[in-house]
This record gives sequence, C-alpha cells and structure tokens, in this order.
Amino acid sequence: MTSRRTILKSIGLVGLGSLTLTNAGKWIAGEGGVSTAHAAETDPPFTYQRWNGEPLARIAGTNQPARVEPNIDADIVERLPQNTVVRVRGLVRGEKVYPNNDLWIETRYGYLYASLVQPVNYHLPAVPIADLGEGRWAEVIVPYSESFKVPDPYNKDASKDYAYYGCIFYVTDLVTGTDGRSWYKIQEMYQTIYLPATHLRLIPESELTRLSPDVPDADKHIVVRLRAQTVTAYEYDQPVFSSPCSSGIFIEDTPVGEHRIFDKRIGDRMVPTSLTAQEEGWYNLPGVPYCSYFTLKYVALHGCFWHNDFGRQRSHGCVNLPNEAAKWVYRWSTPPINTSELYTKQNYYNEGTKVIVVNE
Repeated sequence: MTSRRTILKSIGLVGLGSLTLTNAGKWIAGEGGVSTAHAAETDPPFTYQRWNGEPLARIAGTNQPARVEPNIDADIVERLPQNTVVRVRGLVRGEKVYPNNDLWIETRYGYLYASLVQPVNYHLPAVPIADLGEGRWAEVIVPYSESFKVPDPYNKDASKDYAYYGCIFYVTDLVTGTDGRSWYKIQEMYQTIYLPATHLRLIPESELTRLSPDVPDADKHIVVRLRAQTVTAYEYDQPVFSSPCSSGIFIEDTPVGEHRIFDKRIGDRMVPTSLTAQEEGWYNLPGVPYCSYFTLKYVALHGCFWHNDFGRQRSHGCVNLPNEAAKWVYRWSTPPINTSELYTKQNYYNEGTKVIVVNE
C-alpha cells in the first residue's frame, strides 16, 4: 500500500505541516504565528494563528485576484474563481487590506490576501464505514464536495449543492450510488442529502467529550467584546481561553447584554429566518460547525468556512470563530453534549452557559 508520506512527497507537500511565519516572512519550524487583534489586558494570550502550516488554500470568495506583489496596487496576474484550490508556497507580510491582517500567501499564480481564502490540510480519502448505528457526525476533509438530493451525480434533474472543508453533517447510512461509489446519506433538520463517503471522516466520540466537566456551570461564562473582536471564556472569573472572532457588521447586529446558550448543534444548515432566496442578504450555509445559539433570534457562536478574516466585523449578527475555537466553546459550554440528536436544548433558557456581549 502506498504510504501517506509517499503521496505527500509526490505532490510536494512533505514538510509543510509544522511551518509558521517569522517576521521576515520565511517558512521555518517552531516559531510563533500571526496575532490578529488585541483583547483586554486580562485576557490570556492568543494561541490562534491565521495560517497553521496548511499546504492548500481554497478561494472562499468570488473572483479573488492573484497579484505580483502582496499589495492591492500591484498588477493582477489572474483572477481565481471561487473554490479554486491552490498550493501554498509560503507566507509573507504585506499590505493590510483590512486593519486586522497583513498576511498574504504566495502561490504559483501570485500573492493572495489571506483573509479571503480558507486554509486546507491534505487528507487521504476516508474509508467508508457502514456500521453507523443510529447515526454519526462527520466532517468534510476535502476542499469542497458536491452534494445531491439523491446519490446520482449524473441525474441532471437532481438538485446539487456544495459542502466545504470543515463542514459537519449527521450521517445515517452508507449507500451505493448510480456511479458505483459509496455515498453517505445525511440527515439535516428539514431534508436529506448525499455526499461522497470518501470526502468525510467520522468524528470520534473522544473529540466531542465535555471540557472542564468538574467546573460548576455557574462558574463558567463567556465574554464577547465587539470592538476588540474577541471571545474569551472564564472559569471562576479567570480567563482560560480566548480567540479572535467576527461579529455583526454593525455593532447592533450582535445584541449587547447577558444571554444564555440554550441550543447547540454540532453541525447546522444556516439560512436567514426573515428573508427569501430572492431578497438581498439571503444566504444558505451548509454544515456550519459547532453552533452554540445564545439569543432567541438564533444568534450563535459558530465555526466558519467562508472567510479567514477573524478579528474584524463581517457577519449578519452571529459570532464567527475559527473552527477549532468554535469546537472548544461547544465542548466546554452547556447544554451538555448529545451526539445522537441533531440539536441539544436546555429545558429552560436561563440554564445554559452565560454569554455576555459588551461594546468594548
């Protein structure tokens, strides 16, 4: 059997996994990464890096320009459409297109601004698993994948959508499609879809266990600082975790005040409740990872695959987090984790982990 290292070496990815950026903009092993925002002085240091050595990048926005130099005045070499996947040659510091980020990635096309591309790790195809019990949660491990209403990619009448690296879905069955490939049947709240089974890894139960279970729920709380664009978790009023975030574009979009997490979903399809597909502002986001809803209008702390721009306001009101940060919040907070259901709710709104949103 061909080893993972042999495959990585054949496409030039060996050695990229542990690389970070120095002030000189060169790849080396073992030094620190890029800070994105400054929290209050009492917050713990950030461990987040905008790029953690991922060897691939997916164009998350539309029509991303690749430039000859890392600044917006440089000539455009090529415009890359959404979902183009490129190999990362290196990282450099360049112009701050947005005030929270000066990081650009070097590719064979030219320089791409890092806020607008999704970091992607390389994975070997997953082995399809038939024994799913009543269902398992699974994570997309390819840059993007096509999903269908039926496991028939050749059916022109079949509705097609996309899922992206880091999206999470509830898998209920393994079936053989009309193309002879293995497909996972995915149960969403209001529909069923199918994704290629080799594009998803089943998430082990060990990755979804509760964090700090011995700390009483009353002694845990989260503070979202809108001007600093940070999320900080506290135990016994001491900070134990902090991450940059992206809250509502307008301050009022993410409501200031004291809230409670009352509904949690390991993966969820997000659409606006007050808009139709024909109205401006409509969105349809599949498999949004690690959603912790904390207002009755369903504002949530959640992961994000459609930008890499944390540390700056840019959402419709939810608090976007790097996927690993959203996962940490999900595991640490209440309601308790229930991996056998599409969602976990508290019996009463005021029982979940406290979320305090402040205009600081």
